[in-house]
Amino acid sequence: MSLHRFAPTASRSLGAALVLLAFASLPLAQAREESITSPDGRVSLSVNDSEGLHYRVALDGKPVLVDSRLGLDLEGGVSLGRQAKITEAKRGDHDSVWDNPLGQRRSTRDHYRELSVSVQENADAPRRLNLILRAYDNGVALRYEIPEQPGLETYVLTNELTEFVFPSDLTCWAGDFSVCAENQYPEKRLTQLSDNLAQPHVLPLLVKLPGGYAAIAESDLLDWAGMFVSAVGPRADGTPRPGAKATLAPRKDGRGLVLGHNRRVSPWRVIMLTRNAADLLTNGLVATLATPSRIADPSWIKPGVTAWDSWWTGLNPSQPGFTGLQSRGDTRSHKEYIDFAAELGFPYQLIDWYWYEPMDNPKADLTKPAAHVDIPGLVAYAHDRGVRLVLWIDSRDLARQGIEKVLAQVARWGFAGVKIDFMNNDSQETVQWYEQVLAIAAEKRLLVDFHGAYKPTGLARTWPNFITQEGVLGNEYNKIRSDACTTLHTITLPFTRGLLGPMDFTPGGFLNRTAADFKVTQPAQVVGTRARQLAETVVYFSPMLCLCDSPANYRGQPGVEFFRGLPTVWDDTVVLSAEVAQHVVIARRSGSRWYLAAMNGDAPLKLRVPLKFLGDGRWTLRAFSDTAESATRPEAIAETTSSVDATSFVDIALSPAGGYAATLSAPAAN
Repeated sequence: MSLHRFAPTASRSLGAALVLLAFASLPLAQAREESITSPDGRVSLSVNDSEGLHYRVALDGKPVLVDSRLGLDLEGGVSLGRQAKITEAKRGDHDSVWDNPLGQRRSTRDHYRELSVSVQENADAPRRLNLILRAYDNGVALRYEIPEQPGLETYVLTNELTEFVFPSDLTCWAGDFSVCAENQYPEKRLTQLSDNLAQPHVLPLLVKLPGGYAAIAESDLLDWAGMFVSAVGPRADGTPRPGAKATLAPRKDGRGLVLGHNRRVSPWRVIMLTRNAADLLTNGLVATLATPSRIADPSWIKPGVTAWDSWWTGLNPSQPGFTGLQSRGDTRSHKEYIDFAAELGFPYQLIDWYWYEPMDNPKADLTKPAAHVDIPGLVAYAHDRGVRLVLWIDSRDLARQGIEKVLAQVARWGFAGVKIDFMNNDSQETVQWYEQVLAIAAEKRLLVDFHGAYKPTGLARTWPNFITQEGVLGNEYNKIRSDACTTLHTITLPFTRGLLGPMDFTPGGFLNRTAADFKVTQPAQVVGTRARQLAETVVYFSPMLCLCDSPANYRGQPGVEFFRGLPTVWDDTVVLSAEVAQHVVIARRSGSRWYLAAMNGDAPLKLRVPLKFLGDGRWTLRAFSDTAESATRPEAIAETTSSVDATSFVDIALSPAGGYAATLSAPAAN
């Protein structure tokens, strides 16, 4: 009823005025907040619509993230979140177990409470957005869903508003910018994060909390742009806020960040939460949140060890004109590596670049090998010795010549898989291209190892033939820079890049040098002790484990026997001791055998490690450890055998940049 249709009396006018004044003093709508807790009640996650969408996270009743913005901006000034109001909330519980035959633990529990929130933007043309939030005992995750709605049949994402704001200026480890995640993770304060949106930090962002750790990551990156983080920006008064904000990779065609149509879900924004450094290393949220396998029968996918070819060592006597970064294999050298793989029982051997020429060139033909590499002959030679080959390919040549055509030829030759290099991008187009390659490769029963790759986002669960990937500053940099694979970097990796998924670091260098003596040379060298390089093969997870060094440097050398029969996937993993960027001691089980490994930083370290993870009976411990001479002569290594049980302790003395690696064989039947 319209007020102007009445002629109010004076008293009515006064009453109406008082009512209008009362309403004017109230907010237009009451702010709404919805919350959930983890199954154990110790992690809480809440979302509110006070001045736009925000969320908070707490661990054990203490704030991890304070009010942090949520939302998406679309082309044309359309916002989903800046002025949104919650219209509906639904809750649910989930508890299941998924089998992970290519992981660090065979059985993985997926146990969470979920909150689904519907919101509507307060605008002249209302838009809808859904938020899906999950609380696990070891972290939280959230993702956006753009539902089908009039006016958004197609859209362009131009900005993501997600923030990760911490209550104080905490210590963090932030990945330096790199287009292919080949970077270090230096320690700094949150307020020292870069605000350069052209060079954001690579995930994960690891933050030390007063009572534990938080690691920011993403999962289930499918048909979206990859996420980085940058400084969150100052408060209204100009003072810095401690935290980060999502920064997405732009499309290569310049059309914003993500092109979408109809219903679309974003990747999960993940905050892993632990109360100590050791539990970080077994936090499997990135894989657990990913889309389950799209390969109906993955039984043909076999993990195992390979060695690099002569590229890494930098020398090939039968190709003397090509050394260092230009070194390459040929038929003779590849046969040498195949013979070594057969001797040690490795199921695979890698044939790296320059098997075809020219590379990265419109004239490249990946169906015609170069004269110095007899591809059909090498496949047959390897087959006769029980070894299968993996073939390197430049992604640019693969894209030009056609994925289907090239991979069909690779499969006809009889290769087990491909190592695809130089994507160096995580735009939406690149993410789509990854899936296209993996799908075609799966049809042809080919394994895929992506190098020049963005960080893991759980895609190896969705496509199990994605057997490993780079996206890590690994041992190849020992051929490039003397300040890359430092002791600090290699002991920081388990707590940063290693949290996300498979890591083709390529350990196993046997020309071991102290940090002071190391130099970029050929044959290639590594920093740290021989035992450390053995330990890296257990600490760094990779279902296809590529050992970097050459048969000439392995044969007859102390420690090489550790590689014989070495598993690359695990039934169980136990972290026995860990401090970020200082040391790690880890035990992994494959079948009835345990593997024990330890690494440290630049300072010598002594540890007493309990073996309570063992089962009943006596076990045979075969250890490869640093010696008193290893600090100055890193190639020195001791091999010992002893009998232990679950009540025993192992005393480990690590040299600077040291290591320890051991096998524990199951007890004989009583």
